[in-house]
Amino acid sequence: MLRILNDDNSENEIEAFLFEYSLFLLTSARGAVDEPHLYGSMRLLDGISRLTELYSKSKKIKPDDFLLEANSEIQANLDAIMKSDEEFVRFIDSLLVKYTEEMKKRYTPHPK
Repeated sequence: MLRILNDDNSENEIEAFLFEYSLFLLTSARGAVDEPHLYGSMRLLDGISRLTELYSKSKKIKPDDFLLEANSEIQANLDAIMKSDEEFVRFIDSLLVKYTEEMKKRYTPHPK
């Protein structure tokens, strides 16, 4: 990733990350116009993966074990699109199931 320096040549990690992430999303949006249709999905998965980089930018952001594990899975399977469309879609579907289960754990009220 790019590193943007302030006037005093010190890195402002979070602001740089946010600018670079928005640039990634913008170039992905433009690329999606001309690329094969599943590349847009691949870029979105890459975007999820890049979000986990925020954990290394600030001590104020507590790392989320679920998101870090999802990132590992994404990194391991991002090339599935090159193998077959069906395999790639199955991978996305499996992530959706995991995220749904995690959402239920996080947001379902538990009796006290």
